[in-house]
Amino acid sequence: MKIALRAENYRDPFGYEQERRNIWSREWVMFCTTAELSKPGDYYAADLAGWNLLLTVNPQGEIIGFHNVCPHRAGVIAWPGNGTLGNLVCRYHGWAFAWDGSLKSARDFGNEEPLCAEDFELKKISVQAWGPFVFVCLDPNAAPLLESLGGLPERISQYPIETFTYAQRVQREISCNWKTYVDNYLEGYHVPLLHPSLTKALDMSTYQVSIPEPSFCLHTCDTTQGSASGGAWLFRYPNLALNIYADGMNVERIIPLGYDQTMIIYDYFSVDTSAESIARMVDLSNVVLDEDQLICEAVQRNLNSGVYEAGPLSPRHEIGLMWFQRKIAEAISL
Repeated sequence: MKIALRAENYRDPFGYEQERRNIWSREWVMFCTTAELSKPGDYYAADLAGWNLLLTVNPQGEIIGFHNVCPHRAGVIAWPGNGTLGNLVCRYHGWAFAWDGSLKSARDFGNEEPLCAEDFELKKISVQAWGPFVFVCLDPNAAPLLESLGGLPERISQYPIETFTYAQRVQREISCNWKTYVDNYLEGYHVPLLHPSLTKALDMSTYQVSIPEPSFCLHTCDTTQGSASGGAWLFRYPNLALNIYADGMNVERIIPLGYDQTMIIYDYFSVDTSAESIARMVDLSNVVLDEDQLICEAVQRNLNSGVYEAGPLSPRHEIGLMWFQRKIAEAISL
């Protein structure tokens, strides 16, 4: 009998630091979309598991990435969010950098000898795009993105995602460990009890979970007659969920803000980008997300209480959890 990860893995600050070191600093992680980085000067800056990162488009049209940390006194090059940068200048003291990250000037520094530019460069990160998704990796020795994706691109090629247009982003903070939310996503065992609207739309007797490759988990389910909710739900380790339908998709990123707080970022893509269509899509997913947030926060409180330690995983319904929790256990034991 397979036993779940112990509760301490969901409430321990030291364990979270192990995850930052052994998971988040080594894996390719989706960071934003190409819609935000479509022309020179566009930028997107955000936190990833405690690292402040900046992606921007250089004058040659290439997406480049850096730690959003000035080497002078840890100021920021760009404020969180997205927009346009005319150049790379620290917002704290005005140090200026070239598009390759090298130091151009240290404003009014006052020293008699010029600073060695090579000693004060912005720290680069690896950036690669796949379709509308932009990934980052903090490990300079990591395999290329496409190699790490394995058969995932082929798996979703049956869906016309190239016809989907980026429409909207919704994000919310949830008071739980990031793995608590992922565990919930990876099984349909809870759907009949927690998601009445989704249960009506799906033929739960056809719900299946499989692990086609070590890097991702796949959920499939037929719809009930007249429902448009059916499709495929894929989770790529460690934090990317692709919810794909015939006429659009929503893309979830599960971002830890700490050991006990998680940011869920939803990006919506659709064939029909009218305000009515997008509002309907967002409203439907918000209903499910509200229900998931309610149970995930309740579960986290119980994990924190010290009453629960570990329980058995269902070989019928919780295959995805077995796969995910095994990968977590392997990572934190490195």
